[in-house]
Amino acid sequence: MTVDQQSRKREHPVSASPPTETPEGEASTCSGISTPESVELHTAWPGWIPLLVIAVMVVCCVGFAVGRIAGW
Repeated sequence: MTVDQQSRKREHPVSASPPTETPEGEASTCSGISTPESVELHTAWPGWIPLLVIAVMVVCCVGFAVGRIAGW
């Protein structure tokens, strides 16, 4: 069998119409990923608590950096 004969066997006819989409429920990888967030999670923390935690972390990091520079 020559190379020309092998390449001819591998050629597939091109269909005239584009392939159809997979139905949503059938073999869908994103099925069931997006779930609504419960209402309890919206009121779990007041808005100022995460900001306070971030502010404390920033003050600690800046204080550590200033202390390292001053101790150098």
